[in-house]
Amino acid sequence: MKKSILETILDPYELSVRFQPIFRIQGGARHVDSVEALIRGPRGTHFERADILFDYVRRKRAEAAVDESCLTAICDAAKGLPSKVRINVNVHASTLGRNSGFVDFFLRHLQKQSFTPERFTMELVEHAPTCNIPELTNSIAELRRSGVRVALDDVGLGQSNYRMILDCHPEYFKLDAYFVRGLSTDSKRRAVVESLVTLAKALGGSVVAEGVDSNDDLSQLEAMGVNLAQANVLCPAISLEELLATGYLSDPSFGTLARPEPGKQNIHNFDQRRTALSLAAWQSFYT
Repeated sequence: MKKSILETILDPYELSVRFQPIFRIQGGARHVDSVEALIRGPRGTHFERADILFDYVRRKRAEAAVDESCLTAICDAAKGLPSKVRINVNVHASTLGRNSGFVDFFLRHLQKQSFTPERFTMELVEHAPTCNIPELTNSIAELRRSGVRVALDDVGLGQSNYRMILDCHPEYFKLDAYFVRGLSTDSKRRAVVESLVTLAKALGGSVVAEGVDSNDDLSQLEAMGVNLAQANVLCPAISLEELLATGYLSDPSFGTLARPEPGKQNIHNFDQRRTALSLAAWQSFYT
């Protein structure tokens, strides 16, 4: 019997996983801090695009089911990562706020795959205007007790607002790419970023800039005190095989990428990889 579109989408074996490094940028050096696992839908369909895939799932009110399928696919793919690399996974806030069994599913699945919870950061994505806040905060507390860190995705857009910041108290504030692109030449964008950096510091969190597409914007972020960047200009979302081939994760510090001394060549030369990787840059999004 032929599967429906939703059944196909919810099959973990129909999903593919891309990984994008999150770099620590400080003092001119670039270090891989962690990687975010990003989902793509069934190959050869228009649902392969993440925005179309998740928009369809939300309209079907199947967020919790797809989150479980995505987690299953990610854990299977992540088994190929070096054991010390930390992993970010996306989960709808509505899943944590409506499905009391999801945290148990998540932790049991990690144990089954021999992953320690401390390796994971859960990025909360919210597109619904309402959420069961008490259930959400209870789920977050349970995750934290197990060692999982929490990030709030798409800060500055949609439902990732001040209330979500206070209710979730994230360790990481994921600054949406809209506020990052053109930062070096736009004083208004800089004002927004400065305010978020100040807020995150006051709340004991760190800002992660998403979608950084230029070295000028990357340098501006560093000058403003943003030390974590998910930067297409450094490495877009790529397959596990492609990521391992870059060598970024090959040493104990997950790929230390300091700038070379004058006259010396850096063996991890980002610029040499930009042409090959740029074709994949459009895929560097969850939604």
